[in-house]
Amino acid sequence: MIDSWTNKSANGKTVTFRIEGDRKSGFVYSAGMAGRNIKEIAGSLKVLTREDVEIMFANYVAGK
Repeated sequence: MIDSWTNKSANGKTVTFRIEGDRKSGFVYSAGMAGRNIKEIAGSLKVLTREDVEIMFANYVAGK
């Protein structure tokens, strides 16, 4: 499964989010914004929703 979408950040930059993987091998969640790529690998076999992924990366960038 691959899901990809874009949103505008609070500062007006375009952020591209991506979910890759399957329930058998797990999921990889990634986000990219203006040359900055962040990749998080989830050990869970449960797929997160788009909203969950956006919140996860917002918290990561904010240092939470």
